[in-house]
Amino acid sequence: MRLFAVLLGLLLCVQTLASEAPRPAKIVPLATQAVFLDIVLNGSSVIAVGERGIIMRSDDQGGTWRQVPSPVDVTLTALTFVNTNVGWAVGHESTIIKTLDGGEHWQVVRYKPEEERFYLNVVFDNEEDGTVVGTDGELWTTADAGETWSLEVLAVEEWFQNHLFAFHQLDDGSAVIAAERGGVFARSAGEMDWQVVESPYPGTFFGVTELADGFLLYGMSGKVYLLNVAAAANDSHQWREIITNTDQFLLAATISSGQHVLLVGRGGIVLEIDSDGKLIREQQRPNRIDITAIASDNSHVYLASMKGGIEQLRVDELFAPNNITANK
Repeated sequence: MRLFAVLLGLLLCVQTLASEAPRPAKIVPLATQAVFLDIVLNGSSVIAVGERGIIMRSDDQGGTWRQVPSPVDVTLTALTFVNTNVGWAVGHESTIIKTLDGGEHWQVVRYKPEEERFYLNVVFDNEEDGTVVGTDGELWTTADAGETWSLEVLAVEEWFQNHLFAFHQLDDGSAVIAAERGGVFARSAGEMDWQVVESPYPGTFFGVTELADGFLLYGMSGKVYLLNVAAAANDSHQWREIITNTDQFLLAATISSGQHVLLVGRGGIVLEIDSDGKLIREQQRPNRIDITAIASDNSHVYLASMKGGIEQLRVDELFAPNNITANK
């Protein structure tokens, strides 16, 4: 496998202050019916982000929801928490926001609408070290809690900067980025340079999570693959396809209490894959509405969809025929 060598804008440090002030999201009565793109469990709370900068919070396992102030009114696409206090969210208009009190209050870290970029995923290893990926191959990293950011642009070919949809890193330091048009970037444990991994299919990967054998990538046309990064670093490209029995786009995933992966996506599709990479359950929800986000704890699953709002249900209910709970 060839080492990734085309880096446009290598380590371009910028300050985090925005060049123009964003508008805060409006506090609206129907905020619970917004379309949400990410859901995260943080301690005893469930927090969701989505369209128009709306941030929702539940402190009773999805029984009730309340909107919390957001400093931006642009779509927020992804959310993560380092601990119960420190969290980050990213979105359109090159937006990065941060909370220091568990999601009650947020501040703008970066907002650059003039760049015409969308940020699509955010991951922090600790309070200092974080990664943001987005459109046109942009990979942003910080080592000082967001005070400064460094830009690296990834491309499979010199002329094409893939949109980067998701980033995932294992405890040993190996990492994978899922991208469009068959773009997969990998970094082995102990390595700093990103490598282009030859994809087993030409379509887009929308997300990446992990299983015992490595990274699980999912995307268009119901495609799900397992990738062993250590083998890929030695040019063996060890991909294993998981047959999903669907051609629906798979958009989001979560790890259930049994260490199974729950995958959701277009057309209301729901899949459960065990820790060995075997499809064990599948369900297409009767309303066929696209599912945009999922999170789970020991007893509940939280779903967001294009219908708007967030549903709370048990895992078994998720796969029960003709069982769709009302929005909370």
